[in-house]
Amino acid sequence: MEPIQNVALLGKGWLGSAILEKLVDTGFQVTVLSRTARAVDEHPSSVKTVQVDYSSIDSLVAALQGQDAAVSTVGMSGISAQKMVIDASIQASVRRFIPSDFGALTTRPGAESLPLNALWIDIQKYLKEKALGGQIEYTLFAVGPFLEFVMSMPFLTDLQTQTAPLYDNGVHTFSSTSVSSVGKAVAGALKNAAETKNRLVSVHDIVLTQSKVLKLAKKYSGPDVKWIENPVDAAVELETILENTKQSGLDLFQTLALLKSALLGGKFEVEFKILDNDLVGVRLLSDDEFEKIFATAFKPGQMIAQEDLQADVEGIQGEA
Repeated sequence: MEPIQNVALLGKGWLGSAILEKLVDTGFQVTVLSRTARAVDEHPSSVKTVQVDYSSIDSLVAALQGQDAAVSTVGMSGISAQKMVIDASIQASVRRFIPSDFGALTTRPGAESLPLNALWIDIQKYLKEKALGGQIEYTLFAVGPFLEFVMSMPFLTDLQTQTAPLYDNGVHTFSSTSVSSVGKAVAGALKNAAETKNRLVSVHDIVLTQSKVLKLAKKYSGPDVKWIENPVDAAVELETILENTKQSGLDLFQTLALLKSALLGGKFEVEFKILDNDLVGVRLLSDDEFEKIFATAFKPGQMIAQEDLQADVEGIQGEA
């Protein structure tokens, strides 16, 4: 199999920037596809940039010509539009497509039916159908919630109010990965194209529990801070939320509640038992290393704006 050399990156937010850095560091020739001319001017001189109309397949095909792989990091509003990008990639003879699907639950067995996964599962099926017909290759990623979100957002612990809804006493394990390590995993998967063809790549930095994170939050918030723990039966909570969404659908905070109960309840295999870290070059963190990172990042009393919470929820859900 010929090595992948030229990579198109679609979307360059927080995660996209991390992936771009690792692609460049690994030696790939990267072309960033951007909606706006302003964004085109922001990239390093070593990175080629192309303005593209995502609503035009002709524009996409033209921008993707000569690319060996396309990596998508588009936001939630662009998830469904990836079908056109996949079709354009096929027309442009792009060999490998990596969808914007870097989350905690979208690749977990049994979680396919969760309403928050619908958009991502639809793209997975579409891409696999095209791959089955020999039109394109794909790589999917299981990375868990981003480590940065685990430490900073009101998800496991609420730093603003010093409260923690403790799901099943916080005992269930889950995998977590930093955005930098996600970038390494993407670059490593493309570098090892034959070994990562048409399959799921599972990586994490560390395995955590809610109780482990809460213990560190208590340690670094100081002895005078009194944390309030509210016990939650995760199975009951999950069922209640799913029933409620049948009536009212999912808004931002219902999505966050569903994510919590699904991720922290032990129902789904969110701790990855079989890892591809060695294959793609992602080193595991020790508990001591994680604590040092946590101590540096921990900011008790930090407020998180609703627009930032939206971005965080999207990141945990499956993309950023």
